[in-house]
Amino acid sequence: MTSKQQGFSLIEVMIAFAVLVFGVLGLMKLQSYMERQSDYALHSIRALHLAEAKLELFRTRSISGANETLVYSDIGSGCEIVLGDDSVSTTIISGGNCALPSISSAYKVAWTVDKSLSGALKTIDMSSSWNDRRNELQSLQLKTMLSKYNEFDN
Repeated sequence: MTSKQQGFSLIEVMIAFAVLVFGVLGLMKLQSYMERQSDYALHSIRALHLAEAKLELFRTRSISGANETLVYSDIGSGCEIVLGDDSVSTTIISGGNCALPSISSAYKVAWTVDKSLSGALKTIDMSSSWNDRRNELQSLQLKTMLSKYNEFDN
């Protein structure tokens, strides 16, 4: 007896559908992961830029404050909240307790200045933080040392 089977059986169709569903679920998970990583990269680059800009401000110091530069003795701990591209508040001389708003485009740049090594050298610990799309706090840190003496002072 010969059988002339045409088409697919129900079990073959179910297995093919299950394989297709698992493939689509894997692609959805990959898309979600890639969006999260892209968002983290975007925010971390912005936070790094803000921290480096603040460190550059400190590097343009002078002993006398000539040419509208920052006076070395005024460099102290502080923080800054940045919303989008605009700076909302800046405290350079004192402070350091800024609350980070719970909006995704807000960044907190905080720095502590340690003068314990010598009177002519300050250690600056810079921290830039933000909340990601899952409202988890993310941050990055930079550390540098500044000398009292500037190559541009006479």
